[in-house]
Formats: sequence, structure tokens, C-alpha cells
Amino acid sequence: MQHDLPIEPMMNIKQLRSELKAWGRYWARQEQGQGYASRSACDRLGEPIRQTCSGGNSDHMPPDYITELDSHIGRLSPNCKRAIRAHYVCKGQWKLMGFDSQKSYIYWLRRAELEL
Repeated sequence: MQHDLPIEPMMNIKQLRSELKAWGRYWARQEQGQGYASRSACDRLGEPIRQTCSGGNSDHMPPDYITELDSHIGRLSPNCKRAIRAHYVCKGQWKLMGFDSQKSYIYWLRRAELEL
């Protein structure tokens, strides 16, 4: 029996991690170049995550693939979001995110990657 629903092809974990690395580099670069030099990207990790599409500059729109990943990441649980941000934007500095242990950080990171 044929289904009428469009089926989105599943992405393998290697492709996902590659895209997340590009996403993390993009946002780390935006935070560095948008006047946040007095505070590193990881310094602000304890603050609530704010949904902004431009990182503070109203005339700049991120590329479509970044916006798409932002929307997928936005649907994750708060712990998954923290783990993704710590790993891909802040180069694995999980202690700054408030994780109790590296084991806990890895658990939430893997869970987030599987949900994406």
C-alpha cells in the first residue's frame, strides 16, 4: 500500500554532526564578531537561551541551513540544548553549562543528536 505522506529521508549521525559543527562555528563566529568580545560565547552559557535570528544585528539574516537547524534545536529539551551548545559552539566546555559530570553531558548530547 502506498502512502501519500511525504517521507523525509533520515540523516545519518556523521552528516548530522558535520552540520552541527558548521552551525556551531557559525554562531561562535557571530558572537565573536557582534561586539561580544568582552564576554566569550561560553561565558554567557548560564544565561537563558534567547531566540534571536540575527545575533543582535537586525539587518543580518543567517543562512537557511542555520535557521533550519535553529528551529530543530529549539524543539529539544533544555538539557539537550545546553549539551548541543556546549559541544558545538563552546568546544565541549561542559562544566560551564552546569552539568554535574562528563557522563551526564555525554548522555544529553547523544540524546539530542538522536532526537535531531
